Amino acid sequence: MAATEQPDRRPPRAAWMQWAILAVATSVLAIAAGGRFLVGLVFDEMQQHFHVSHGGLGSVVSVSVLMVGLGQPLVGWLVDRFSARVVAAGGLLLLGTGLIVVSQAGSGLGLVLGYGVLTGLGLATLTPTVMTPVVAAWFERRRTTALSVISTVNPLGQSLVVPVLALLVTATGWQDGYLLLGLLVATVGAPLIFVLLREQRRVSTTAERFTGCGARQAVSSRAWWQLALGFFVCGFTMSWMMTYFVDYALQHGLGRGQAAAGLSLMGWMSLAGALATGWWLDRAGTTLPLSAVYALRGAGFGLLLLAGSWTPAVMLAVAVIGFSWSATTPLTSSLCVALYGRRNLGTIFGLLFAVMPIGSAAGAALSGLLYDLTATYQPSLALNLALGVLAAAVVLPIRVAPRFRPSATPATRSAAPRLAD
Repeated sequence: MAATEQPDRRPPRAAWMQWAILAVATSVLAIAAGGRFLVGLVFDEMQQHFHVSHGGLGSVVSVSVLMVGLGQPLVGWLVDRFSARVVAAGGLLLLGTGLIVVSQAGSGLGLVLGYGVLTGLGLATLTPTVMTPVVAAWFERRRTTALSVISTVNPLGQSLVVPVLALLVTATGWQDGYLLLGLLVATVGAPLIFVLLREQRRVSTTAERFTGCGARQAVSSRAWWQLALGFFVCGFTMSWMMTYFVDYALQHGLGRGQAAAGLSLMGWMSLAGALATGWWLDRAGTTLPLSAVYALRGAGFGLLLLAGSWTPAVMLAVAVIGFSWSATTPLTSSLCVALYGRRNLGTIFGLLFAVMPIGSAAGAALSGLLYDLTATYQPSLALNLALGVLAAAVVLPIRVAPRFRPSATPATRSAAPRLAD
């Protein structure tokens, strides 16, 4: 028999505590998001120091990204077995150590070890996979809204953290900058996150924290694969914008400054989209918001397909894509809580989140191949349009647990997960 929820007896301080924890989690992820731009800020200087080509340094970055993506299932498992603050603090220690190793390295081997392996493993712990279980435990009625705030970390990191990092490496030189940043992350950041990232131990049900299915049961359900397809499409389409949009814009008569303005617009629209769709899901309690997000992603590429050299149409397309940019992660993670419960949420969502970089790798490679074969971006734009529509259609039929719907009362909502057939 499923355990039923009891009235919320959360102490008064928890009302403000949950938002404080959300602020801590968001700050950590925003710093990590900005930190991913460290190599790009000093790419040419690192090339000269290590005597590597564009492709060589790019390969080291790829190793780091691969560590982040493929490390998500392990990171999720560690969160479930230990705690998010232990994992995040350990990740900051790895990240700081990696930066210090890079700052002192004199060969390519040190670069691969420091940035490719240690920094990659450290960044793997500073992702929504770690923070989703924390936020899910602290928030119930506004859970998706809170997860949407977490998803704003990428634009926040780009707009707030990157300029600070640029000033640091400009003032000190890249090696001293990496050394100083590594020491701060390892000796200040790790202890602080261990102290500040408090996890919710009180639960509003007799068994909610321990109720849920196993990872194997989740992965064997149809809903997991439907959500996974969505994440694959998300990564696939995002890689086109990150890799090819500027080149596309230049080919269609836009200046580099206009292309950069388009990317900036996309970042701000992603903030609005994540918060708006999170608010919608908290009230709708269905998969319609996630389906609408994927439909918008496809529609944005359809607009790019038709825009040609008309700058307003290109900017409109970028705005539509941007609105859907950050929304997929909080919507999907919130649906995971509803479908599979909290017991193994870190592992289950970690496995799911790992699908996104696979989609990104496939998107970057296939879109480039299509361009090489046709000398135009039209086929890849059409493919991204089709994939957005496909993802929208695939996630819409997922059935959501009754306890996730706002209309359910505390007395009637079940704490047991409901798996789609």
